[in-house]
Amino acid sequence: MTLFQNKTVEVGDTLYQMRFAYKIQPRDVLFVSITSYNQKATDFFNVKTSAETDDPVGVGYKVSEEGYITIPILDSVSVKGLSVHEVQQKIALKLKDYISDAYVLVDLANFNFTVLGDVKSPGMKTVLKDKTTLIEAIAMGGDFADYGNRRIVKLIRTEGSNSVSVQLDFTDITLINSPYYYIMPNDVIYVEPLKAKIVRSNLSQVTLLVSLTSLAVVLINIVGR
Repeated sequence: MTLFQNKTVEVGDTLYQMRFAYKIQPRDVLFVSITSYNQKATDFFNVKTSAETDDPVGVGYKVSEEGYITIPILDSVSVKGLSVHEVQQKIALKLKDYISDAYVLVDLANFNFTVLGDVKSPGMKTVLKDKTTLIEAIAMGGDFADYGNRRIVKLIRTEGSNSVSVQLDFTDITLINSPYYYIMPNDVIYVEPLKAKIVRSNLSQVTLLVSLTSLAVVLINIVGR
């Protein structure tokens, strides 16, 4: 079964993709890199990078429950509800009082999600960008396994104190217009198996049970002789 069997989509429906931008939340970790021609002037603003630690993602600035990160000299910077690009611009503006030619790069350092079910490589995955699609997420899970049901893929997302579960159809091209097309940190994606796999699994169990029963009968007959 191939993806996107329904190939028609209204013009303009993909505007959601263009508008999408992940909004920073409390407990997010931001990697902030500040550079300029005067490297000594910017070193003080930068936390250690992954090259200097054992952490492959690197050490970043953790967003407080109130939505702030604390950067040396700049003190507290409010980032809750902003996109990564907006945080980048905000820090650059604050830096102008100290470094005229500063270049700021901001990335999410803790974007984890989980892929489970009938995929080839299930488990927790990490991406170092704030814009990852469901298609890319499934690809990181090794793609659908032979019996993965592309019509029934469940996404579980935490929104505030609540968990939301939605069912998605990967054979329908209108999936790209869904508000769930771009994944969020801590999303769980579950690919249900096709009924054929369940039937085959049950048949295997029945066959094993029959074989064990037959073996038991043979042993009883031998012992009883």
